[in-house]
Amino acid sequence: MEIRRCQTQLGDQAIAYNHYYYDSNEVCFMLSGAGYAYDHPYFYFSRMMLLKRGVNVIEVQYVSDDLFSLPDEQGDAEMSRRIEAVIDEVLRSRTYKTIHFIAKSLGTVPLVSFIRRGLFPDATIVLLTPLLKDPAIVEAIANSRQTGLLVIGDQDHQYSPEALERCRSSNLVLEKIKGANHSLDLDFEVGPSLQVLGQIMQRTEEVLFPVSVKEN
Repeated sequence: MEIRRCQTQLGDQAIAYNHYYYDSNEVCFMLSGAGYAYDHPYFYFSRMMLLKRGVNVIEVQYVSDDLFSLPDEQGDAEMSRRIEAVIDEVLRSRTYKTIHFIAKSLGTVPLVSFIRRGLFPDATIVLLTPLLKDPAIVEAIANSRQTGLLVIGDQDHQYSPEALERCRSSNLVLEKIKGANHSLDLDFEVGPSLQVLGQIMQRTEEVLFPVSVKEN
């Protein structure tokens, strides 16, 4: 495995990304949150799981301070533009048979935009703490056909029981974590928070790499 520090040019901007490279036909794009970076637990252990299986991992460094000075709609479009530029470059350089996405919080916004626009229809997606207080995001998830996983805690400020119920019309596995906040921690309880981390990592692995049942 080779770690490549890359960037792609988008107008006068350079969008950086880390490419954990294998000679593989499978890739996973990771989209961080605003304050939840790639060295945080859910991305760190997801990357570990993916690399063990020889999957290429792309960590897109799309977040910058100027995003938060833009109106919401413009900021969302700019996030998508930056991420798409990286995806386009990666997919131009190699043909991948299987594509996955793992996104958390703010990163779920551009991912849901891709879903709404019909991009990457065969990709498996993992939505960690999506912004379920946004009706447009909820409707896009509810009408999506992708397989994957959605995880949110019932103490997350973005949690809505009605929105989560609406998402049941999708093909996603839904995981509601009792007592978990927006970081998927249980307050300051280390042991229970680690148990949740292990539970979600196991569920993520099951969704991304389902075991085929052979018929007798």
